[in-house]
Formats: sequence, structure tokens, C-alpha cells
Amino acid sequence: MRPNFPLLCICFYALLSSGTSSGDDRRWLVSLVDLVEFDYQDQCDQRATAAWEELLGSSKGLSLKLERDKSFGIFARKQKTDVESAVTTQALSADDDTLRRRVKLLLQPGDALLDTQQWIRLMTFADNALNRIRMSNDYDCGANTTCTLRELHNSLAREQDEKVLRQMKLSWESHLPNLHEYLESILPLLRNASKENQYEMVEEYWDALCELEGALLSARELWQRIRPLYIKLHKYTSMKLRGASTIGEPLPVHLLQSLTGEDWSNLIEKLLPQHHDIYQKVHANLQLKDIGGLKAFKQANNVLSRLNFGEIPQEILSESVFNGTCPPTIVDWCQPNKVRFVSCKDVSIQNYMDAHETAMKIKYKLITALHSNNTYILREAPRYSAIYEAIPGFVSLLSLNPHTLDRAGLYPLERFNYNPNYHRLVLQLIIALRDLPKLNYYIAADLWRLDVLMGKIPYPKIEESWREFRKNFSLIESSNVDVIGDPYILLNKPYTGKFLGIILKYQIYQSFAEELISDDSDLVKHVAENNQRLMDAMMQGYVASWPEMISDLLAKRENQLEFTGLTDYFRLLDEYLDNQLDPTNENMFEDYVEPPVIEPHDNEITDKIDTPLEQNNDETREKHKKMYDDIRENIIETDEESNSKYETSTVGVLEIKNPVAVEEKNDIENTKEASYHVYWWIGVAVALAVIVILVAIIVRKRRNHRKQLERQRRQITRA
Repeated sequence: MRPNFPLLCICFYALLSSGTSSGDDRRWLVSLVDLVEFDYQDQCDQRATAAWEELLGSSKGLSLKLERDKSFGIFARKQKTDVESAVTTQALSADDDTLRRRVKLLLQPGDALLDTQQWIRLMTFADNALNRIRMSNDYDCGANTTCTLRELHNSLAREQDEKVLRQMKLSWESHLPNLHEYLESILPLLRNASKENQYEMVEEYWDALCELEGALLSARELWQRIRPLYIKLHKYTSMKLRGASTIGEPLPVHLLQSLTGEDWSNLIEKLLPQHHDIYQKVHANLQLKDIGGLKAFKQANNVLSRLNFGEIPQEILSESVFNGTCPPTIVDWCQPNKVRFVSCKDVSIQNYMDAHETAMKIKYKLITALHSNNTYILREAPRYSAIYEAIPGFVSLLSLNPHTLDRAGLYPLERFNYNPNYHRLVLQLIIALRDLPKLNYYIAADLWRLDVLMGKIPYPKIEESWREFRKNFSLIESSNVDVIGDPYILLNKPYTGKFLGIILKYQIYQSFAEELISDDSDLVKHVAENNQRLMDAMMQGYVASWPEMISDLLAKRENQLEFTGLTDYFRLLDEYLDNQLDPTNENMFEDYVEPPVIEPHDNEITDKIDTPLEQNNDETREKHKKMYDDIRENIIETDEESNSKYETSTVGVLEIKNPVAVEEKNDIENTKEASYHVYWWIGVAVALAVIVILVAIIVRKRRNHRKQLERQRRQITRA
């Protein structure tokens, strides 16, 4: 342990302190807990350094990480024994909630309480497997080429050939660890970890780590409410990919252009509705401005600043790495402002959203650390908080808010005001392809592991059980082994906390959105003015369990998790999927309004957007001029080469060139006005001519009728 002046003060105070026996016991326990937490902080620093070296591919990175991870288990067991021996009835008074909380977290540090040999087995298996997956450079990227993991992800996003996609996934599976070893030696360690943490059942142990009684049961109940929307999205995806006759059949994972099927974002261009202008232009502007890597995090910093959370310090950005894989991986040294992450440079909407979520997770850690009452264990407890997942996830939703897109120069707000429901539908589809498959995968992964451990699956069928479980539960056809390419699976971590975090982020969104005067109001501005409830939740850290904070976090609207926030958010998408799957349903949208377009002149394509009530207003003309400048930024080069060898998009984006200038627009309007007068007079002349002809016809008929009557009278007179 590093020399530390506060530690010396603590020890000196403990030795000299006097008073009653109960007071001495408490002071001694507080001193010991402080010392233990400082030792934990040293361990965190050492493990983070080793993890960072391993992520960067250092030659000694893996061996150093294995060494630090193995020693941590020995350390945690020893510290637990020391703290346990100091805990007495006198030391923990009934009203000392903070000390009681610190002691509980130190006495139950999760899987680290495993027997030393079992802990070493777990960390050796997981560290070696993850290192091989991350560092291999011989994946099959098609066209007889090998590639890195990052390049494999990019190739999956671009590839359209089903056979090549299957080959890519198989090449990734060939780098996974042995499934039999995992099922026989690693997964059963959960039973031992449960008992070491004083829980009889694995499900109770995971619920405790998620700090919600009946957490997995709650997740199952919430999923039953959300499942109908997932099924609709699955059917719609199947219809678009393979035709209406395949609806209801399992979808192969590789057709989802994904390795595990937990994110379907790569399919967005195949699933877009007819009117998807907003996707085209957001995607085009991200590419044109090259908003990936560091630039994406700078955009995220702008959003954090507007939300009044403060930006991520520049030193964190400058010392992080952007040539790795996505989604980003955060490494925390448990020291002020010493957080780093590894991300990628690739430009896509999903990476743009991931950057915002990661930036907010880092800011969350920094805000928690600033709170004076938060000691190490109250900041870095081995728990899976839904709030830690929900608040960053909420910020990722705000990254696609219309006002945020406008401020980032990705899509003008004026254009959004035409057909806003169509644009909201497309944004909801983008987000649904990220979140709904994740919810399904998270709960499937936890339920399957529990079924294996509880003996619900016959032993001879265990190694084939994941494929069958996924097929029935998710309507996805996976392999037997792709599940063990997941860090949470390899490290025996529960996914329930992440599942509940996604549910909660939509409740947070709903709680703020309901306070707006109208749907067109700036939600980001409103959150910035009312962000104290978010700040309070982050500042508390693990002083209290996260379920105790829900009521304040949601401004007293709800005190528990509810599915309605998510289903209300996807209302437009839900109705659109109904219409697509059953065309006899009435269309929910008003007719699509195409912004007025001037006829192309001299092979130029122009977009003209007028505000009907203010066409001749100077202020409106200035708005239009700014809009034309924004549209001019959407010009797409036809050269297929790009800054990156591995692009993530295949969609053709509308090319917009040389918008009509304001002066030219006025000339065209004057010409059209003159033409209008000419046509009016021609119309009047034609109308008069028609009237004259009709009158002549009537007069002629009357004359003929009179002549006929005269002849009849003459005949009668002669007779």
C-alpha cells in the first residue's frame, strides 16, 4: 500500500482515542474500514493500469492483467475477514446507516469471495478468452481477406451476401473459448459465489448484486409487457429481409448482421419506411463531417454542457484511444479525473449514440467522486445499478432529439417541422433496433444460465441448449457457442441491472417530456433547467440502493419500474408496425407533405422549403437562406473512396446541388406572377367566348321554335 498521510492520522487517532467501550469499538471499525478502502483503491489503480496495457495490446499486458486479477481475489477475501472480525454489536449502532452500508458492501464483494483457486480459474478463463477475441487479426472479412475485430464489425455492417455473412460469423466463433469447459468449470462457480456471499440461490445472489429484491422476477414481468412490440419488430424485420411468407419463423443471427443478435442497428437501411429523409441527411452529415471517434465525443461534450452537467475534462479525451473497437470500453483508476476509454473512429449513427452514452457514464463517475461523503466503496461498489445505466442511456436518447440534431448541424429544425411524425417514426425505429433486441438478449442470457444451473435442462442437451433456448425465447437462430463471446457471460455477471436500466431510462425521458408545454419544445433546454434530480441521484453513488432513489429521480411520478415509459415512447412505431403487418388497418399518419420544390434548371437539383404564411417576409427569407446553407452541406461525393477502408453504410443518399439563391428566387416569383396575369386574361376571354356561343345557341333554338309554331297555325287556318 502506498504511504498516505491520512492513513497515519487515522491510525494515530484510533490508538489515542478514548471513551466508552462502544465508542472505542466504533472508532476502531471506522478506522479499519477507512484503511481497507484505501487498500481497495490501490488495488483498483493497479488493476486499471494492467487492463489499460492489455487493451492497448502491450506484449506484457495480458500477463500483467492476469497477475493483478488473481491477486485481487486473495486481497478481497482477506479484507472481508478483517472487517468481519471487527464488527460487533457496539460498533454498529442502529442509526449509523452510512457505516452499516460500507460494512455490508465490504463483506459481500461478489465473486471475489470465491476460493482462491476457483477465482484464479474464473479470471484466467475470462481474461484469456477476451484477449484472444479482441486481439486476433485473422478473422474472415470476405473476398479472401483476413482482418481485425474492428474490421470484422465494419464488414458485417456493409456485407449483403448471406453466405459471406455466415462465414464471417463462423470465423469469429472459431476464436471463442471451449463451451464444454465453460459449462463444466466456469458457470458452476456461481453457486459457490452465492454461498460465499451468504445466499442459497443464484437468483437471490444476482438480485442482491442488482440491489432489488426479486429483480429478475421484475424483469420477466416487464418483458411480458414489452414482448408484443418486440414480436412486431421481429415480424416486420423478417418480412423485409425474407418476405411475408417467413413471418413468425426464427431469423438467423448472421442475417441480422450481428455476431450475437443483441443489436440490429446494421439493418436500418433495409427497414426504413418510405419517407426517411431524416435518416438520409443525418447519416450523410455524419459522414461529411466525419463525426466519429474524438469528434463524436466532442459533440457529446457539447450536449453535456447544454445539460449543465459540465464537459468531460480535456485530459481524459486526450489520453483515451480511438483506434480500437466499438462500443467503447471504459477503464477507471478510481482517482479524480483518471478515467480513460478505448473507442473506434468509425462513423455511424449507432457509434454517435454510443459516444454520448459513454461520455455520460464517465461524467456520472466524476460527479459521484466529487461528493464529499463518498468513500471508495460508496463510489465503486461491485453492484449493478439500473440508475448508472439509465441516466447515460437517457442522454443517448437526447442525442437524437430534433433540437440536438439541429444544433449539431445534422438536420435543420425547420425541415423537421414538415411531417414531424414521419421523422419521429424513423428516429424511433433507429432506437428500437438498438434497445428492443438488447432487452430480449439480456433477459435470455440470465434465464438460460439459471436454467442450466438449476438442472432444468437435461445434461446431454446442455451444450446445445443455448441455441434451442434462443430460438424459442427470441425467435432467433443462433449457434450453440456464440453466447460465450460475451464478457458478461464469461465473467458470470448478471445482465438484469442493464435490462432494468433500459426500462428506467424511458421513464426518465417520459417524466421530463410530460412537463413540456408541447412536443415541439426544446427538451434538452428543459432538462438543463431541471437537472437537479439527475444530479442528486449521481452524487449519492452507492450511499443508498438505487430503488430508493427512483421516486425523487422521476419527480415523485412513480416509485418503481414501469413499462409504460418505453411503450409510450415507441407509440408511433407500434402503430406503424401494425399497419405494415396488417395493411387493412387505417393509416395513423396524415398525408406526407413534400416541401415545395422549384423545377430543376440547367440540370440542377434544388430543394425549396417555404413557410406558407410568411413567404414575403424578410425574416423568413433569412431563415430560408440559412436552410439552403444547411442543405448545401448535404452534397455527397460520388467517388466511392473514403477516409476509412471500412465504411459502415450502403444507402444511396439524395444529392442536392446549387440551391436557388434568394435573388434568383425573387426573379422566378416575378416571372411566375406575370405569367399568372396573362393566363388570367386568356381565361376570361375564353369564358366570354363560351358564354356568347351558348347565348347564340339558345337564341337560335328559340327562333326555330317560333317558326315551327307559325307553320302549325298556318296549317290550321287553311284547314
